[in-house]
Amino acid sequence: MYFKNSVAAIIVIFAIIFGAKTFFSDLVHVGYDDNLTLAERIAPLGQVYLEGDIDVNVIKAPVKTSAKARSGEEIYTTVCASCHASGVLGAPKFGNKVDWAPRVKRGIADLVKVAISGIGAMPPKGTCMNCSDDELTAAIEHMIK
Repeated sequence: MYFKNSVAAIIVIFAIIFGAKTFFSDLVHVGYDDNLTLAERIAPLGQVYLEGDIDVNVIKAPVKTSAKARSGEEIYTTVCASCHASGVLGAPKFGNKVDWAPRVKRGIADLVKVAISGIGAMPPKGTCMNCSDDELTAAIEHMIK
């Protein structure tokens, strides 16, 4: 009787192990599945030149392209809505005149200043570190409509 129970327990354990292995085998990818060659994967990120190796006068500086400013609606949707749509931790809700009234009295310049430095639970720039001051102004103006 004990032998049958032991064999049954061992079979159950193996079934669980095999099932877990089968289930998790698709989650773990062993190997490297992209098209890079070994030489490309281990290539150095930069190069070191000694003085006189190259003519520095022929190296061109990268040209800065001015990124198109995002609209206030775009900034609100991607960054601000996570808190201002539902009023998380006292954030004034989008479009709610009552929530925004005391803040609007202080002026848009003060609202932008507070948005840049952060206040209460709101981190600086509301976590939009790549937002310009103009983009933040547009987002605030969009929220107080």
